[in-house]
Amino acid sequence: MRTAVYTGPGSAADVVAFREVDAPVAGPGEVLVRVAAVGLNPVDVKIRAAGHDFGSIRYSDRPGWDVAGTVAAVGPGVTGWGAGDAVFALARFPDAAHTLAELVAVPAGDLAPAPHSWSAAQAGAAPLAALTAWQALDAAGTEAAAGADGRRVLVLGGAGGVGHFAVQLAKARGAHVIATASPAKQAVVASWGADEVIDYHDRDALEAVAPVDAVIVTVSDTLPPRGAIREGTSVITITGFTAEQEAQLRAWGADPVQRILVVANGAQLTEISALADAGRLTVHLDGEYGLDDLAAAEERVETGRVTGKVVVVVEPRD
Repeated sequence: MRTAVYTGPGSAADVVAFREVDAPVAGPGEVLVRVAAVGLNPVDVKIRAAGHDFGSIRYSDRPGWDVAGTVAAVGPGVTGWGAGDAVFALARFPDAAHTLAELVAVPAGDLAPAPHSWSAAQAGAAPLAALTAWQALDAAGTEAAAGADGRRVLVLGGAGGVGHFAVQLAKARGAHVIATASPAKQAVVASWGADEVIDYHDRDALEAVAPVDAVIVTVSDTLPPRGAIREGTSVITITGFTAEQEAQLRAWGADPVQRILVVANGAQLTEISALADAGRLTVHLDGEYGLDDLAAAEERVETGRVTGKVVVVVEPRD
């Protein structure tokens, strides 16, 4: 089968390549998926450029973690899945998964039924970003089971991959959602359910935000506005704070202040799929690229100006 590979660390144009390898088989507890689409995320391009592990995130010269497709075969001990089922997953993260290929073996526990209302491209684009938003909201105390009715949630970076899911999921949980975005993206962020959208360049408007219950930070080197923090405000970041920034937030009364790293979770993806089919969650596709255009797709992610998600569509070969 055909798979994407990295020939070493470096720029996408220099190191993205393809080769033929033996097709994987579904081992015990695994499902073999015929790949239709694979989402790209900032971690994909950062780990490619560096060519080594990022903490617990494992580098491989065969990339990809997001995946959507159809079940080709099931391994020993797997029940509940059959050939032809439409599925999606964040596979094995933070271990290597090799989803940018024609076939991939995925742990059955990472899989969920793909939303009927989404295209394969949308399903492939969603898992890592949607699960990150879901788990960030859980960490902030706005768990799906308990709901967030009456709570105020501030999403810093509401137009990005994780941010656009965080806006929608917080709204689906009953929160009053405030999000930041550039002027050109404010309308689309409002269309995803944000009750207030603020220009992230407008410091006066940001400082005028009344205290919130939770802040989800999806943009690096970004500190929440002082006025939004009260005693007990949860501040969850997916990019991390410096020691000085964390100390400042705690001095303002934020608690907890926590960085999260997403983990694969098929049960949570199943809930996300149900929200999609209920019309409460969508995926905004910034761009769809063929597998041959993987380098261009990664370059688009590296601009930092993506609205929603970039996805690679894997066309079947005869």
